[in-house]
Amino acid sequence: MIPFFVWEMIKGNTIAGGCILLISSLTDFLDGLLARRFKWTSDFGKLLDPIADKLTQTAVSIVLILRLRAYWYFFAFMIFKDFVILVFGAFLLKQGMKFKGASFIGKTSTFFFYGGMLLILFFPGMPRAMIFTILVIAVLLALISGLKYIPSLFVLKKDLTNSAWEREP
Repeated sequence: MIPFFVWEMIKGNTIAGGCILLISSLTDFLDGLLARRFKWTSDFGKLLDPIADKLTQTAVSIVLILRLRAYWYFFAFMIFKDFVILVFGAFLLKQGMKFKGASFIGKTSTFFFYGGMLLILFFPGMPRAMIFTILVIAVLLALISGLKYIPSLFVLKKDLTNSAWEREP
C-alpha cells in the first residue's frame, strides 16, 4: 500500500493518504493478531513483518519531511533508526541468528508512530505544540525500541535467552 499512500500524499490528499495508512495499519495489526492467535507464524513472517513496518515508516517519514519541513529532524531520526535496525538485523542474520518476534516496546513504538502520524494527517490544522509533542513521543519510543537491540550484539558471545534473537539450529 506504500505506493498508493505516497501517490495520494504527493497529490496533497492527506485524508486519502491517511485512510490508506489507516487501512495498512489495521491490516498489519490484524495479520499479527491472527498469526499469534491461530499460530500462523513462520520465521519468514517474523522477518518480513518488521521489514514491511520499516519500509512503511520510512515512506511516511519521507513524505512528512516534505509536508512538515519544520520537523524534518524528527523524521530523519526515524529513517536513520530504521536503516540502522535493518542493517543490524541483516548482520545478525548473517551471523546465524534469527528474529524471535517484536517486543512490547517495539509494538508500542510502531502503534504510536502510526497513530500519531494519522492524527497529523487527519487534522492538518493541529497546533504546532501538539505536533511537536506527538513527534517527541514517537522518537523517544523509537529510541527506546532501537536501544533494546543493543544487547543482541553481545548475544553472539552470551546466552541468547534474554535477547530478541536466537541462533539458527
